[in-house]
Amino acid sequence: MLNRIIQLQAVLEVVSNKTALALDHISSQLAQTRVMVYQIQLVVDYLLADRGGICGKF
Repeated sequence: MLNRIIQLQAVLEVVSNKTALALDHISSQLAQTRVMVYQIQLVVDYLLADRGGICGKF
């Protein structure tokens, strides 16, 4: 019984570590996506500035 509990503890630790790593990767990707979206907004605003901006275009 004790061996089974120890095995379950080890499995839970591995799963927890992999989950934490996956969440770190997702967080990093989300931060990069935010930067990219902001940069795209800046470019669109710049390109459409002489036409009244994004609102003036549509």
